[in-house]
Amino acid sequence: MSLKRFRRRPQEKHLRGARRKTVVLGAVAMLATAMGANVAAVASPPPCSVRLRVELTPDVPNPRDVGFLSSLLGDQVSYLLSLRRERSDSLLVLELSGPGPDYRCNDAIESIRKDGRVLSVQVIQAPS
Repeated sequence: MSLKRFRRRPQEKHLRGARRKTVVLGAVAMLATAMGANVAAVASPPPCSVRLRVELTPDVPNPRDVGFLSSLLGDQVSYLLSLRRERSDSLLVLELSGPGPDYRCNDAIESIRKDGRVLSVQVIQAPS
């Protein structure tokens, strides 16, 4: 009986180890991807998108100005106010958009309400 049959070549042993590592790494990658997708789905709340009817004081010079609209948000830098309709010089329909969750969206609305140039804020379309 020849011993050559039972001896393994060094490169074959190395190849088997590489194959095993590849299979293990592939399985770990698939598991991490599946877990990451679940975490991402849970971690990201739906974005905020709300229509508001905002009544301003009559002394506001240009309520359509983008700088003015963004100043209404105060320190809510993640949010954007867009003009949808101007009903008069002091009555605007605005769209508030930004990241969720709902409580952050409500904080942005409260920030607008606290501005001294704002007389009233009414939610036309609730957060989605």
